[in-house]
Amino acid sequence: MNAEDFFNQGFNNNLEGKYQAAITAYTQAIKLNPDYAEAYHNRGIISSSVTDYHSAIANFNRAIEINPNFATAYYHRGNAYYFLGDYEKAIADHNQALAIDLNLAQSYHSRGNAYFALADYDKAIADYIQTIELSTQLADNINIDIANAYHNRGVARFDRGDSQGAIADFQEALQWYPDFAAAYSNRGNIHHLLGNYHEAIADHHRALKLDPNLAEAYHNRGNAYYALADYESAIADYNRALKINPKFASAYYNRGLVLSRLENYQAAIKDFDRALKLNPDDVQAYCERGLVRSTLEDYEGAIADYDRALQENPTLALVYGFRANALCRLGNYQSAIEDSNRLLQLNPNLAEGYCDRAAARRSIGDHKGAIKDYDRALQINDNLAAAYYGRGIAREALQDFQGAIDDNTIAIELMPDFSQAYCNRGNARRLLGDEHGAIADYDKALEINLDLVEAYYNRASTNYALEKYESAIADYTQALQINPQSAAFYSDRANARYAIEDYYGAIKDYTQAIAIDPNFAEDWYNRGRSYSLLEDFNLALADLNEALQRQPHWASAYILRADVYRNLGNLQQAIADFQKSADLYYQEGNIQYHQQIIELIEQLH
Repeated sequence: MNAEDFFNQGFNNNLEGKYQAAITAYTQAIKLNPDYAEAYHNRGIISSSVTDYHSAIANFNRAIEINPNFATAYYHRGNAYYFLGDYEKAIADHNQALAIDLNLAQSYHSRGNAYFALADYDKAIADYIQTIELSTQLADNINIDIANAYHNRGVARFDRGDSQGAIADFQEALQWYPDFAAAYSNRGNIHHLLGNYHEAIADHHRALKLDPNLAEAYHNRGNAYYALADYESAIADYNRALKINPKFASAYYNRGLVLSRLENYQAAIKDFDRALKLNPDDVQAYCERGLVRSTLEDYEGAIADYDRALQENPTLALVYGFRANALCRLGNYQSAIEDSNRLLQLNPNLAEGYCDRAAARRSIGDHKGAIKDYDRALQINDNLAAAYYGRGIAREALQDFQGAIDDNTIAIELMPDFSQAYCNRGNARRLLGDEHGAIADYDKALEINLDLVEAYYNRASTNYALEKYESAIADYTQALQINPQSAAFYSDRANARYAIEDYYGAIKDYTQAIAIDPNFAEDWYNRGRSYSLLEDFNLALADLNEALQRQPHWASAYILRADVYRNLGNLQQAIADFQKSADLYYQEGNIQYHQQIIELIEQLH
């Protein structure tokens, strides 16, 4: 047999899938004819088919060395380089093949694949289209490659900020391959970022019709529903995404956001927990869980979350603000001020940051420092109602009552439904002696917010000062319906009832106040006084003993107890208490009261 016979034998064995026999035959042909380029070429093709690309390249090298114009040898060697990931060499070989044979459609296709792998989508698309123009046989199979190239170019354009160009590419991809689920989904993502939420939902819906297991499409459609405040549909989509992929951290995170918006805080925390278990470095998840914990008044837990977020990224200005608010809630005002300082170092033009620091300064009694911060906030944003409101509180604390009124008035002009500003303006008016103006403000505050307990309490106190005791009692009652655990509310309502001589009602309220807080001497004293007026002297005596145990230098309490002792017939103890009160008045410098009580003692003797 000659070289040609062995070559033909190898060719036939290759057709029958007998690759080793084919290689053996081609090798025999080469032994007989060392310059048999076609035999090297065909042996290289078989090596490529069994993924032995290095042997394939060696064979193609020899074929090209023998025949430098062997176009298909360049083509196949280019493919071998492609599969080895050496895309530049692959392109160089396809260039050489096409320089020899401009109509080699397969080489355009393969070069397009290499350009695609290098993310040079413009050249990839050009090569794919050239392939179709040269070969109708390849056209049906290459449409998906063209679609992929447009799709990936769209992704690249979007990454560069060219949203409209990206949408155009996705649309082009869908023209070439209408069943391209990822193109619909990615176009939907861009519509979402452009605020076209309905278009985004429609695209994700098409993607899911083509591929019902596309977890990302469910997740992203859920995000669009969330943006439209369709929380039920959003949660349903996140649930589907998680059913397909139980380790989808972003789906847990976003479902947590929706649950938080729905005030299902415990469920939201569980979702943030799952997201962080899957992605422990997710700064945003720590922040959001911290915000939910703050809402639940778990300020220590919130601070722990903010700490972790700042550990991951110390430049998050707003997180310093969140942590400052939580620290304030725990009474750690100095640390809150330090956090506000960090926030303002990172963002010196954040008006709200100055307001937060001012609130902390107010809490430690630095009202002048607080006013400076509010002034700075208002230089940045003169429409910030919270800054006027807070400055009004600081001015009131410094007894600048008119300034407080002015600031609250501006806050109200900016936010006509700012109930707390009406309430605080009422407080300042009352302190200036304008009780009727104060009541008008409390009325307006309660018209806006029926649950503003401070407004009921302050209106009650103002009515009490005006001797409108029935109105005061009604307001204290409203305040107690909102906060039934306030000893001060019961105590003050008791005082109003005492003023209208409803001693039984007063005793009932003093008793409730004492049950909540037994350390307030005045409640024991006032209940004792009420018992005395009802001539229940033993109970009066017991209460006055309690009052004096808590406040042993209270002259008036000794006088009242002395009177009780006298009514009980214990003249000696009555004289002792009168003497104690006289001594206390003398120590206080109140000579007139001291002398009057000494004269009373002499009469008793």
